[in-house]
Amino acid sequence: MSDVEWHSVALAPIVLVHGTEALIADRAVQRLRKLAKAADPSVAIHELSADAAGVGALSQVASPSLFGEPRFVLVPDLQSAPDALVLELLEYVKSPEPEVALVLVHRGGNRGKKLLDALKKAGVPRVDASPVKRAGDKQAFVAAEFARAERRIQPDAVTALVEAFGTDLAELAAISRQLIEDTTPDEGEQATPITTSEVHSVTAGRVESTAFAVADAAIAGREQEALQLLQQAQLAGADPVPIVAAIASKMRSLAKVTAPGANARTLGMPDWMLRNLSREARNWSSRSLARALEAVARADHEVKGAGRDPRWSVQRMVMEICRARRAR
Repeated sequence: MSDVEWHSVALAPIVLVHGTEALIADRAVQRLRKLAKAADPSVAIHELSADAAGVGALSQVASPSLFGEPRFVLVPDLQSAPDALVLELLEYVKSPEPEVALVLVHRGGNRGKKLLDALKKAGVPRVDASPVKRAGDKQAFVAAEFARAERRIQPDAVTALVEAFGTDLAELAAISRQLIEDTTPDEGEQATPITTSEVHSVTAGRVESTAFAVADAAIAGREQEALQLLQQAQLAGADPVPIVAAIASKMRSLAKVTAPGANARTLGMPDWMLRNLSREARNWSSRSLARALEAVARADHEVKGAGRDPRWSVQRMVMEICRARRAR
């Protein structure tokens, strides 16, 4: 079994979409369905859900046809499929029909392991729909969303979008779609790459976006600017916990690029991001970084219940980061 990305998976007699990230699974299914219709608009679409997959259900839709018409068969919840369907699939894997595109979606769990093993042994292409956690993978997801819409977006704009909405993949997809629609040119005009300023216009007011702006200012040692941004976030009712979390994420990324032998692949980040962080890291020493990370750890502890005034804890953290940078 070979893993393929959801945005590049091709039609095959059998494709497995495996993982708990519903959005990635849905994207893969949408792409495969679209490819099937593009290949032949008359393709018959069948869905074998758990409650509609009785004995012989697969045979009814996937058996050899007299006229050989193409069929697209989707099993949307393989992990809860009835035993009768699983047994049919185990036999079908041995000799799939060439006119049929069978898409199996397994949303996690141990049920159906025997079938998953059989699919792996048969070399069935597999779309990994595991939760997207690394920033680099989220950025790749955003880039694919824009490519799917045939739009271009600048690398810095991708980063800004992930920083603002990266905690929820569905929201990240929704805001990408909104950004695409909001920047679609009028008929006859040429589309230009989406910029960071356009992203900021959409993300204005977001806690995550504001927190990363605070982090950027603090890491650069711009204390007054960082404190003003922090005050704006606090006046808007931003909770201290996600603010500290966002700043901690930025500080950890800065620390990671200073490790011996660090590169884009080992850190899971694009080359251009590594270059930007490395450039900023030149203004920090190992001692100043340690001091800043200690301030972040203390603030994190305090805003989660150990301190009496979470707002002051965040403010003190920002000041200590700025001063650590200046004292390097």
